Amino acid sequence: MWYPDHLSERYAEEALASKLVKLKRSGGLAYSANLNKHVYDSTPESHWAVSEKVAKVVVFGLQAKASGIWVPNEIIAEYAAAHPDKIEGWASVDPTDPDHLNQLDYCLNTLKLKGLKLGPVYQHFDPQDRRYWPLFAKCQQHGLPIMWHQGTTFPTAARLKWGLPLQLEDIAMDFPDLKMIIAHLGHPWETDVMVLIRKCPNVYTDISAVHYRPWRYWQAMVTAMEYGVEHKILPGSDFPSGTMENIVRGLRNVNDPVARTNLPKIPTEVQDMILYENWKAFFPEWAV
Repeated sequence: MWYPDHLSERYAEEALASKLVKLKRSGGLAYSANLNKHVYDSTPESHWAVSEKVAKVVVFGLQAKASGIWVPNEIIAEYAAAHPDKIEGWASVDPTDPDHLNQLDYCLNTLKLKGLKLGPVYQHFDPQDRRYWPLFAKCQQHGLPIMWHQGTTFPTAARLKWGLPLQLEDIAMDFPDLKMIIAHLGHPWETDVMVLIRKCPNVYTDISAVHYRPWRYWQAMVTAMEYGVEHKILPGSDFPSGTMENIVRGLRNVNDPVARTNLPKIPTEVQDMILYENWKAFFPEWAV
């Protein structure tokens, strides 16, 4: 996605303000190629350049007119088709669009996309509303995993009331074979994410875009270990907010806030499991 083709003026301005905070607070572990309204630009070329050391990558856009974001699925499909051994493309459809089920069929059958990105806070829909159950049924039927942005975000147009992770519980229970990832540990509701992924076998989370807030990050990882769900945490970059290099360094530094204390530490073996092992349960076809 890139400004102004896929991002509104208002979104681009607010994205820049958010990025400046991340750069200030992340200790140099936030990515930015531009410090202007193009700060959230993510072209196939720029993404490919920062993905050199990664063996497999999932890419997707977002379709959320309510928040000023609209990324054509064709862009994702073309990028994935150009690098089929490395890039897996996922779709995004806006559930508030009456034609969203037909659009998903197009993404699945014509564009050959293999998952779905949803963000209720951006798309202005209640994930507990049963009107959207046919969408989840179709995803389960076709084995399409869902990546959820189920947490906070910066745009003033966002509806945070639909970003609570526990709002996904009924979906997970009614569609038990539907694989789902809650991005960014669901911050700032990380504890809710940990208890949800503990009880729902096919619900996972990822560590993208959380190392900018080192105190929350450390707390969330300790909570994950206390609830025994560290095996359900996946790596992720949230590019162009970060790169995998940023994310790895952030994870290796996760104990820094408590380095000279007797508070619990996140063992290296847990960090290694998140980076190198946990993905095999969610993407078994990649492990062949």
